[in-house]
Amino acid sequence: MNYIISNKQVFEQAQLRPVSDVSFSEEELQNGMKLAVSKVDETLSLYLVDVDGQKKFDVRWDDSSELFNGWYSAWDNFSWCLNIVNSQK
Repeated sequence: MNYIISNKQVFEQAQLRPVSDVSFSEEELQNGMKLAVSKVDETLSLYLVDVDGQKKFDVRWDDSSELFNGWYSAWDNFSWCLNIVNSQK
């Protein structure tokens, strides 16, 4: 595995069912909840964020960020980025 899971409970929930019931701390409301991060490049991470009351997935890498409504789209993008990071190693 070329990533570290930061929040196992929510990471697993996202794969099986909606995450609309996930509660955020005040800090997580501001910055998002980190779900996974690359072992090779710590700037590549997958977050769960609240955007106007809706939970979305945010793939962040360096200074870029891309929002996704669904888990599978976000995970595909995160995995694609992981492959690039690992091939540059």
